Amino acid sequence: MLPLVLLDVDGVLNALARPPDPRAWPDWQQGSAVADGRSWPIAWSPSVVDAVLGWREQADVQWLTTWGHNANDGLRSLLGLPELPVAGTHRDAPARAGEPDEAPLAHASVAPAAPDELTGRWWKFDVVRSLVRADPGRRLVWVDDDLAAESEVARWVLREADCLLVVPTPTTGLVAADLAAVQEFLSA
Repeated sequence: MLPLVLLDVDGVLNALARPPDPRAWPDWQQGSAVADGRSWPIAWSPSVVDAVLGWREQADVQWLTTWGHNANDGLRSLLGLPELPVAGTHRDAPARAGEPDEAPLAHASVAPAAPDELTGRWWKFDVVRSLVRADPGRRLVWVDDDLAAESEVARWVLREADCLLVVPTPTTGLVAADLAAVQEFLSA
């Protein structure tokens, strides 16, 4: 069975710094994509997108992002990615008071890594836990900047699965060292 790569967007493919650091990638591109009826600024490196395309030859790459199914609309087209399966979504997000900022840096800024109302856990953990339990022994790469604040989740996944957790710095997203680590894991 192919390894599973779970891919976030904001802080991973979409660098949150404006403008993004040219030391991370010399080929930054900027544009916008629509999610939830609203346009969001996107800064990405085609070098990172090329790596993700390469991972598809060795792994089952799926979205695990607050973008949910919206990732397969304008965002994937903007980035030059094919449609990818969505591993799970934040279906039961708690209601948020007030309106989002006029110019947030990312879709995730109005759809944060909030706990699920029913379980009290981070919704992405619920998805990953279900995936790990459904396919015990399947190798897993989880790429998400929010893992930095989820040490208990990280410990559980590392204990329960043969996995690589990649936690990019949100302002730059994935960098060359992250891509090399994923490639090494997938090639092993």
